[in-house]
Amino acid sequence: MSAVAVNMAAILAEWRQAWRALLRRPGYLAIASLTLALGIAAVVAVFSLFYQGLLRPLPFPDAGRLAAVGMDYGDTVVSAPAMLDSVRAMPGTASAGIASAYLRNVNIVRGDALLVGPVLAADHGFLATLGVKMALGRNFSAEEDRVGGADAVVLSHDFWMRRFGGRSDALGASIVMDGRPASVVGVLPESFAWPQAFDLLVPIRLQSGPQDMDANHYVIARFDDAGAGRDARIDARMHALVEARRATLPADNYDYLARNRYKAMPLRDFYTGGSGSALWLFFAAALCVLAVAAINLANLVMQRSALRSHDSAVRAALGAPALRLAMPALGEGLLIGAVGAAAGLALAWACLRLLKRMAPAQWLPNGDIALIDASWAFALAVGLLLALLASAVGAWRARVGSLTGELVGGGRSGLSRGAGRLARAMVVAQVALAALLLVVSSLFMRSLYELNAVPLGFDGASVQVFALSPVEPLYPDAAAVAAQSRAIMQRLRAVPGVERVAMSTNLPIGSQLNMPATLADGSAVQPQFRPVDGEFFATFAIASVRGRVFDARDDAGAEPVCVVSRSFVDKHLRGDPIGQTLRMGRGADSETLPAMRIVGVVGDVRQFGPDQPAPPILYLPFRQLPPKLWTKIRGYGPLNYAIGARGAGADFEVRVRRAVAEAAPQQPIGEVRRMRAVVEAGLQRSAMQLLLVGLFSAMTLLLAGIGLYAVLSIAVASRRHEYGVRAAMGASPARLVRLVLRDSGAQVALGLALGIGAALAASRLIRRFVFGISTADPLAIALVIGALAAAAALATVWPALRAARSDPMQAFRAQ
Repeated sequence: MSAVAVNMAAILAEWRQAWRALLRRPGYLAIASLTLALGIAAVVAVFSLFYQGLLRPLPFPDAGRLAAVGMDYGDTVVSAPAMLDSVRAMPGTASAGIASAYLRNVNIVRGDALLVGPVLAADHGFLATLGVKMALGRNFSAEEDRVGGADAVVLSHDFWMRRFGGRSDALGASIVMDGRPASVVGVLPESFAWPQAFDLLVPIRLQSGPQDMDANHYVIARFDDAGAGRDARIDARMHALVEARRATLPADNYDYLARNRYKAMPLRDFYTGGSGSALWLFFAAALCVLAVAAINLANLVMQRSALRSHDSAVRAALGAPALRLAMPALGEGLLIGAVGAAAGLALAWACLRLLKRMAPAQWLPNGDIALIDASWAFALAVGLLLALLASAVGAWRARVGSLTGELVGGGRSGLSRGAGRLARAMVVAQVALAALLLVVSSLFMRSLYELNAVPLGFDGASVQVFALSPVEPLYPDAAAVAAQSRAIMQRLRAVPGVERVAMSTNLPIGSQLNMPATLADGSAVQPQFRPVDGEFFATFAIASVRGRVFDARDDAGAEPVCVVSRSFVDKHLRGDPIGQTLRMGRGADSETLPAMRIVGVVGDVRQFGPDQPAPPILYLPFRQLPPKLWTKIRGYGPLNYAIGARGAGADFEVRVRRAVAEAAPQQPIGEVRRMRAVVEAGLQRSAMQLLLVGLFSAMTLLLAGIGLYAVLSIAVASRRHEYGVRAAMGASPARLVRLVLRDSGAQVALGLALGIGAALAASRLIRRFVFGISTADPLAIALVIGALAAAAALATVWPALRAARSDPMQAFRAQ
């Protein structure tokens, strides 16, 4: 038998013995594996989010050549129909397409089913520019995209599966949308991704011509060169395009164009919006958790090596080589790494199941979230690497010279002085990392608390809402829609428990509709625009500040009136707002609309969430909505009904649907939801951040507690002889406890100082994520100090009690 075979057999024998020893006393295996699993789970789960949102290739050929072009709106870009032809003609552009920036809920009739589904309108160049290969059929043609062209529709893959069972006979089938039949010409592939999920894709059929600067669209361009979305030359061409466009537009558009910056945004950035920086931050936090876990594991291994130091010293004295002495620690490391990796994968899978329900759509541009294919290999590699590195610490601890010295010194004193110093340095590093992560987490939690404390300007606690899009053949104009609204609200008021009913184009949070308006002095403004009906302000408890709100006198034939928000007054008006007049529209367009007199001022509503300022809002009675305006805004979104009700039971939705069916028999409606759920959906990203921060904080505190306990146990084990001598010389148990507390307190204090200093130095990186507090918030820092001090105190109790029970006779016998 060769020497190599003998050595391998000896190594395997050492590993089997080490594994049996671990399995006979599984406590150490469990705590070491759990420590490793927590770190692996954090990194694997967040990396899956990170990969899904930022790294996974978009499902389009040569996606690096794709970009969204238009006006810079921070996390996105928006464009207008008037810019489409110019973008196509711009040097370096291979093709371009346009799509609406909003989805429109339409009434869908398929057989006997009445449905309400989201529809995206786009031109025939949209799918062609993206390079989409259809799962079935074709894209709609340029002829179908023209005004008056044949009605055609493309199905999303999900709608195709739900409503047609994935059958090929869907091609050519007829779907009735808002009373108009359309022929199914194609089905999108399952891999198709768009930031907004929709059921149907329909031709946009731009009608307003080359002067339409309605910036409620997305223009997607494919450039000749990869990376064009980050090319400054493209931005320069965009500015030149706009300058050339100015000469062809009415004068009242000049200021509107001049106030904006224009650029091309890579399609990946367009998809992720502002979530990219948050994902980077959470990935860095997960790496910190993994680092704390690695330090803890090393400390546990050192504790393990301290317990068997005498046995290793005896083997070294009998001639065992250093490699042979390292085998038990390395064998334990292999088992701990494998178990920790498996447990980490299981924890990561469970976390992703939870996060899947809460993740913002911008984090999931491919529609789903799961462990990436390489997760198991990544987890196993990280688990084995960290466990073996930690075992190398134990092997270093077991080097022959060190152990022989300890044997000469008595063999029962625990760690050497050098190893003790390493353990203390590791606990300082661990506390510093924990403090850094906990300060960031504490700032997030404080910030989210401040966000939740911000008044939104309305109260929807007892409000139920639903949306409907009036069926156009049945309700073709504003007067017919107003009559439908009156009939529905009258019937809803008769439902038991209903106290108030209202209707509006938009709810007070979660959506927007802005329209240009012209003040009495001729200046143009662009406020949020809200046609409302019924008891809108009372239903949502929006405060009346001055004047009055709408009532029965504000009917179609009465004097046109409006109500404005406080921020509208502060930003756009001077003097007493009551009695002042304004018109909808801008420039010559406003002259065709009646002047409206301001009759009231109401409180501000934070339409875009608590972290954004309240926008100026202009309200007008829906019954006085000019037909021209209704024609323009009809396609922007559904009407939203709000019901203030007491004790809405499980059958409330059934009663609401019955009431709507009685008032408007052929009118489908959307889901009946609590307004509270709408508000929570608007704060989804904040809730997701709070969940991740809470998970990281809990992991960090748990790991910090485990690590502190391990290091302090090592310290007590290494000083058993010293404590026994002190006890023999008259030191009381209380004094020994104070000695342990003093030593651990010094290490924790140094780690806290380093960690908090690092957190303050890095505060610039997290400034954009906090709201209402300073990045050096004293309360957040005090919470971290208190939490880590409490964890250190709990971790110190048992080692301190062990030190207090030191036996003087044992110390003398060791001599």
